[in-house]
This record gives sequence, structure tokens and C-alpha cells, in this order.
Amino acid sequence: MVSRYNRQELLSFVGVKGQRKLSESTVTVFGMGALGTVAAEILARSGVGKLVVVDRDVVELTDLQRQLMYDESDIGKPKASAAAAKLEKINSEIKIVPVAADADYKNIMAVVGKPDVILDCTDNLETRFLINEYCLKNKLAWVHAAAIRESSQLMVFDFRNGGNNLPCFACVFGASSAAETCDTVGVLASATIAVAAMQATEALKILVGKENEKVKGLLRLNAWQNKMTEIAVKKNKKCCSCGNKGTRTAHALINPQYEYLSGKKGSKMVSLCGRNSYQIKGNAVDLEKLKKRLQRIGEKVADFGECISFRNITLFRDGRALIKAGSAEEAKASYSSYVGS
Repeated sequence: MVSRYNRQELLSFVGVKGQRKLSESTVTVFGMGALGTVAAEILARSGVGKLVVVDRDVVELTDLQRQLMYDESDIGKPKASAAAAKLEKINSEIKIVPVAADADYKNIMAVVGKPDVILDCTDNLETRFLINEYCLKNKLAWVHAAAIRESSQLMVFDFRNGGNNLPCFACVFGASSAAETCDTVGVLASATIAVAAMQATEALKILVGKENEKVKGLLRLNAWQNKMTEIAVKKNKKCCSCGNKGTRTAHALINPQYEYLSGKKGSKMVSLCGRNSYQIKGNAVDLEKLKKRLQRIGEKVADFGECISFRNITLFRDGRALIKAGSAEEAKASYSSYVGS
């Protein structure tokens, strides 16, 4: 019987041995939006043995323009569980683990563990800095990708085997600020698809043992103009995450200042990618009880298992809420009215 991965095994840089490595590998994908859905599908079809798909958001109508895994029936559902359901149909031979959560310094170990590769498909700098510090501390490999307008970028950070001597995300993007988002300036679907495909490929290189062939610098693509450039980057000796603020030996950085991983930096309330939606973190909630209480007062409640949705609020079991509001104050007021302070 011909293997379902036959066309991939025929490639000299994969082969049967490389395919076996893929089947024994674990990849965590952070963010199941435009990038994550494409990258995760490629990895699932490629036969990666275990995929952990992490997302804190729910599917919205405006996502369907570029987030290829979802359709109209998924609107309102947590992205992690909706994506996992699709991936399980694509490849029933691998393990898919959905995590509908917002990773922070308290839960990142439980959410991520120590996979072979982490893919950053997120839409915010705070999570990227957290992933960076987590991978530095645990000597893991991760692949960053992002897209806005018609442009996208990609960079590989591999901290395994003495990789702490290489530049980290904070070295390159430490002074960055998210002035624009896809919700305010738009994004070309082909830009997200192209960079996500390349991101998945970089992960495959690491998984099959072809690390020497991975992207060396910061890769930038313009999908509209069909241009691609690779920019050389250097380690910043004054970097807050991996530079001289800690005590450096020949092989490692001792007592680094992991500001995001320690909780010194990070937000309890987050504005989600510029679309008048806010995330508020609270205490665990009994969704069944709250659903019944809301229905008794005439509220219409949609139940998605992991979360319920009513009015302008989507509420998860851990007390985390996504709230559509005109301001942070309005979001806090809505949360207080229906969930508590």
C-alpha cells in the first residue's frame, strides 16, 4: 500500500527517514488566524505527529477573507476548536490538541510544554516577546511570521545547541510598536498565505534535521510587487532578553531579565488588533449557571461548549472575556455588569 506521504517521501531532503521524524514531532502553533490556519494545515498534511493549536479569539465574518480553514458555519466559535475539528478531518492519523486560551507568564508552560518547534502566527508583540523569552529560557526553536497590507516577514530563532549566541526577537524588534493592524489598514490574503507556507517550510527543515538550510536573517516579502529580500541581523549586546543585562558566561546567560516571562510586563486587558474588541481576564466562571441566569432574564445565549456568547460578550470558562466596545471603560463596565469585577 502506498503511503499517504509518498509524494513527500520522494523528496531527497525528506525521504522515509525524514517522514518518520515528522511523525514523531510536536509543533505548537500560536494564533489560528490567517497565518496559523495555513501553516497548521500544511504541517497536518505533512504528517507532523502532534499539533497543538493555540488561540484566544473566536471566528468573525471579516476573518473569512483570508483565514482559509473557516467557513460561515464557524462564526462565533473559538478558533482553536474550530481549527482542530477541520484538521482532524484532514488527517486522522495525527494528534490535534486545541487550546482556547490566552498564553501569559502564568500558563505558558502548561500551554506550550517543550515542542520541537513553535510557530508564531500571532497578531501582537506582547505574545511574541513572551514566546521569545520562553524559548530562550528553555532552549527551543521558533519561527516568527507576520503580515500587514501587501507585505510580510519571516525569521527563524533557534536557541537549541548553543543558539543563545544568536540574535533573539527582542534584539531585532525590541523598539517596535504596533501602530498599524490588519483591521485598520487591511491585509492581502496572498501575503498571509505566502509567508505562512514559507513559515511551515522552515519548521519542516528543523523537524527533518536540515537546520543548516533554514533562513539566516530577516526575510521580507511584498506579494503585490513580487519582491523578496533577506536582511542580515546581529545580536544586540544590550538586549533586555539576551544581552549584557544578565551575567554572561562562554555558553549561557545567567540571571537574564525575562520581563514578560516573569510577569513584570504584560496586560490584564488587551485591545484585540484594532477592531473595537477588548480581552479582559477574570476568575473562572460556571458557564452553565450563568447561561441559565441570563436566559431567565430573556437574554439570547449561544453555547459553543468552551464559551458562551451573548450581547457583545464572548465568555470562556476561565473568566476570560472578549468584549466588543467603543472604549476600554465601556468593556470593563459590560464585564462587571454580567460577570462581576
